[in-house]
Amino acid sequence: MADRQARVLVTGGSGYTGQFLAQKLQLSCKVGFTHHSSSPPDLGSCQAFWVDLKDGSGLAECLEAMQPLAAIINTAAITSPAICEKYPEKARKVNVPTHLLKALGTYERQHGHSPLLIHVSTDLVYDGSQAHWSESDPCRPINVYGCTKRDAELAIQEAWPHHVILRSSIIYGPNSPQPVSRRLFLQFVDGALTDGPPTSFFNDEWRSPIFVFDICRIAEALLQLEAAGQKLAPEHRLLNMGGPERLSRLDMARLVASHWHRSPDNIRSASAASMTDRGVASPPDVSMDSGLLQRVLGIETTSFGNALEKMQAATDQGSPKSSRHAGRSSIDPDSHRLGSPPERMGARVLNPRQSARMREVSCDMGHRSSGEGSPLTPHRSK
Repeated sequence: MADRQARVLVTGGSGYTGQFLAQKLQLSCKVGFTHHSSSPPDLGSCQAFWVDLKDGSGLAECLEAMQPLAAIINTAAITSPAICEKYPEKARKVNVPTHLLKALGTYERQHGHSPLLIHVSTDLVYDGSQAHWSESDPCRPINVYGCTKRDAELAIQEAWPHHVILRSSIIYGPNSPQPVSRRLFLQFVDGALTDGPPTSFFNDEWRSPIFVFDICRIAEALLQLEAAGQKLAPEHRLLNMGGPERLSRLDMARLVASHWHRSPDNIRSASAASMTDRGVASPPDVSMDSGLLQRVLGIETTSFGNALEKMQAATDQGSPKSSRHAGRSSIDPDSHRLGSPPERMGARVLNPRQSARMREVSCDMGHRSSGEGSPLTPHRSK
């Protein structure tokens, strides 16, 4: 029975989005995932593989062990724009999947089969000069991170026809099944509202944040099409993957305060345009129109407020709670029990000095594995 299950590899499976995908897909597939810089998380029946995407070490062995491979979901990336700006060559080696594509080519020649490659890209391929970007709009990324992700798209389109590219916005949700090293957006905002001095959030940069469980639904839909032998038309292999709303960081902070019953007193409105030294260029508006994804896959993405309400409702209904510091989410994906607001999901509790420090540094709002992110760049109000 297990041998008849589709075999799916999640690259970057130790990251935030990768963990949720692996956890969800193992219910219907045989799942493997890659990790590199940290010990592999315990993700149930999923098989872990050490891989170095910078030079391809471990890839051939990984693909062979997962044979016959139905699909690869590539979430692996250096997602911090600031780190990409500081280490552009390293970012390019990880973010442009040169070695993965080479290994896939070898796999195809050896086994006569081309697995589906689902690649998580980013909204930061757009330059931010307008709202509601569509897939047909020109890509003019303005920072190293966006450039490497756009180059990855072009490399995949040229080398591997059997692909789907998903341009993701900020990915948010509850704590991951196992702790991740980077700060999580909702947990950061919740901490800013409940602890320490006032925090400024930009009112003039817009995204289309997407709920992590929507990404799991999208991946499942693509795998179901693959299992049925239904391939997407070429014009449908590049899809924006954002939520239904155009929101600023200030909007998101206010929604967290409203839906999770936090005081808005610590929220300060600030203009990104007034920041003269952020260390990396950030596009002002990369909100996306994801209507094509909805039409092709029949999936409506969840509004930010609705996702917060679902998480709060799960808590109110008495969903299982993990220890405060365990870093685990209480999630039943099948019944959409989506866990709890951060303070009940093992979110880290910071002392005032740590809180002040977090407000002075950039906070990655994307996904590492997330896929991608951009700086929240909140800062202590003066």
